[in-house]
Amino acid sequence: MQARPEFSRPFVIDRLGFGAVTETLRANPEERVRLAKRMGLVSLDGFAATVRLQRDLNTGFIHVSGRLEGDVVQTCILTLAAFPTHVEDSFETEFSSDAAEIGDEITLDMENEPPEPIIDGVIDLGELVSQYLSLALDPYPRAPGAALDPSWVETDRQATSPFAALKNLKARN
Repeated sequence: MQARPEFSRPFVIDRLGFGAVTETLRANPEERVRLAKRMGLVSLDGFAATVRLQRDLNTGFIHVSGRLEGDVVQTCILTLAAFPTHVEDSFETEFSSDAAEIGDEITLDMENEPPEPIIDGVIDLGELVSQYLSLALDPYPRAPGAALDPSWVETDRQATSPFAALKNLKARN
């Protein structure tokens, strides 16, 4: 049994005709708390996205594009202080009902990514934008003004062994 996503907005693809459909998504407070926990954030104070879906009449793929924004509070990797930041990103991907039938066969094509599978005629737009939010987050967040202690930065580029670094540390003490 698969766990339910923290932010789920199922879109039934039968709703999609020949024209484009635009959906606006907003996470409620409970969903934001669960997403913050999943992504290792102090908090997620706002999260919204606009998603556009359109069927490609030639391939049958469903092209999904959109824009997301969120107000997050992250922990600085240098000071461990919590600090707020605003995240904005755009994304696009394709879905296909046939992608679910590919199974274990994997072909790497650096030019074109394979379409995402459509499961049981549904695309979960909430989970999709949640994944793109996690990709938009800085994996090494630094609070404004936070900097490495200069003594931690190697200034001698000629030091070739760990013992040279230890010698420098001993000389400072």
